Parts: sequence; structure tokens; C-alpha cells
Amino acid sequence: MVRVQGSPLLSLLLVGLTLAIFAVDAFTPLDVAIAVMYVVVVLLSASVWRRRGVILTSAVCLGLTVLAYAFSHAAMFSGPASGRMVVSLAAIGIVAYLALRWQAATNALIAREEALHRSQSQLAHVTRVTMLGELAASIAHEVNQPLAAITTNGGASLRWLNRAEPDLDEARAAIGSVLEEAGRASEVIRRIRALARRSDPRHLPLSLNEVAQEAARLVRRELASHQVSLNLDLAPDLPQVCGDRVQLQQVLINLLMNAMQAMQHCAPGEALLLLQTRIHEQGGVVCSVADTGPGIPPEHLPKLFDAFFSTKEEGMGMGLPICRSIIETHGGRIWAGMPPRGAMLCFSLPVTEECSA
Repeated sequence: MVRVQGSPLLSLLLVGLTLAIFAVDAFTPLDVAIAVMYVVVVLLSASVWRRRGVILTSAVCLGLTVLAYAFSHAAMFSGPASGRMVVSLAAIGIVAYLALRWQAATNALIAREEALHRSQSQLAHVTRVTMLGELAASIAHEVNQPLAAITTNGGASLRWLNRAEPDLDEARAAIGSVLEEAGRASEVIRRIRALARRSDPRHLPLSLNEVAQEAARLVRRELASHQVSLNLDLAPDLPQVCGDRVQLQQVLINLLMNAMQAMQHCAPGEALLLLQTRIHEQGGVVCSVADTGPGIPPEHLPKLFDAFFSTKEEGMGMGLPICRSIIETHGGRIWAGMPPRGAMLCFSLPVTEECSA
């Protein structure tokens, strides 16, 4: 059962309202069904306490209704007063039943939404791992470059030290290069581990330009193998956004990979990619990936972000729907543009000063 959240102030208000209704019902000569007002207490209790608390509140209201009748009509039986009491008891009982049904339905809906969110997170993680498999050549290249530099500089430092008169300055410089390349290799591995790890999103202030640069580095080898030229047009002084770095990298890598695959039949030198960031006129920031491929047929635009729809024969049709889910979770939106040539996919993110992890 999912607990329904409520404030202590509202709990105190309910207790005070209950006592006030009882006092009016028991100690004033009004010939109206004051106890019917207990339905307000029962309804509000469903937003403060769990099922057991609602049942207890309803029982207390029923008991206070009978007790108030006993106080005010103990000496003389009154048919109209008895009728009002019965109406009040029936109203309280019916509202309590409806409140419990509403609370159960609300809790079930919340549980389903949480299960859906977990499923989406798991699917996004599987997609990231699959994407890393496609980027194996790029990843190997990114790691091999600093390792090769470490080997070269390590050998050079040994030669400088093994000379008849060791050149300590040159050896220090070579060892410094070794440490620098080791840090670079460690950073590459850290980024890859972050993409492969399954963890809950952490929304923190970050630079979208940095995310774009990291994504571009991870697909650099794929760009070379597909003979695609990538141009980065990143707006200076771009305000920070509140987001999960790994998820936004996943979106950008997916868009870049899709664009590369769309241009696989382009003539040499004609496959061009533009990764651009800019400040949106209506606030927030916009990132776009434009290619010079065949473009998106107009009839495919309404279905482009639908699950299991793909323009590729071997595609599963889950990449863009996951991208849309990630961007919408970040409070933004994603859409397809219509440039004069090729295709363009854009997403916008709001600029947020405060983030919650």
C-alpha cells in the first residue's frame, strides 16, 4: 500500500473540526443534522492517513454522532432527531466507503506509475548497454590512444634515465605525460562505466555543451568508419540545465548514431553532421542534430516517436521513444525539424537554478 502524504497541520485541523462538530451537535438546540458535517472529516482523512486511519476516523465520527444524540435526547425520545441521526450515520458510512475506494484506486494508480517508471528505467539501461556494444570500436580507440601514449612516454623516460648522464628534466616531462594520459584513460573508463551502470537518475546542474562534447568524443571512431564529418556549433555562455548527465548523453549518442546510419549511402564527402546548441527564444536551451541524409518522409513524422516504429529494417523502434521519455522527464520536449536538406532532431530543456538529486 502506498502511503498518502499529509501535513501535521491538516491532522490537527481534522481533530479540531471533529471536536467542533461534536460540540455543536451535542450542546446546541439546532434542529438540523449537524453530524452530516462529519463527512468532511472523513473525506479529508483519506488525504492524510492510510486505510486504517480512515476506518478509525469513520468509526470515531459514527460513535460521536450516537454520543451527541444521547447527550441531547437522553431524557426524551425524539422521532425527528432520531431520523436525523440515522441520516447522518448513513451519510458517514457511505462517504467512508467511497473514500476508502478512492484511496485504494489512487494508491493502485501510483503503484502502476512507479512500476512503469521502473520498467522505463530498465529499458533505457538495456538500450544504453546495446548502444555501448555498437560503440565498441570507438570505445577501444578512446582507451587505446592514452594507453599507447603511456607506453611511448614510459619507454622514453626509461631511455632518459638509462643514459650515462641521466636527463632528469626530460624524464620528469615524460613521466608527467604518463600521468596525464593515465588520467585521460581513467576518465574514458569512468564515462563508459557511468553509461553501463544501472542507477536512478540524478538531476544536477550541468553544462549541455560539455555533455555534447563528451557524446561527440564517444562516437568519434564511428564517425570515421562511416566517413561522416561532425561540426560542433556550441553557443558560448550557455546557461546550465538541471539534468542527469548519463541520460542526456544517451539521448545525444542515439541521435548522432541515427543520423550516421541515415547517411550511410551518401557519396564521399557529402555526409555532414551538425551538433548545435543555442539559447531558446522563449527561454531554456535547445540542442539539435542535423544531417545531410535523405530526410524523414512527411508521413513518418507523426509516428516518429511512437514505440516500435522504425524507418530502419533492423530497427526495434525504441531509441527515439526512450529519448522522448528522458527529455520529457527533464521537463523539456523533443521534435523533428524540416531543414531544406536531410533531417534535424531537436530537443529543448528548461534552465533551472535549483536541482534535486
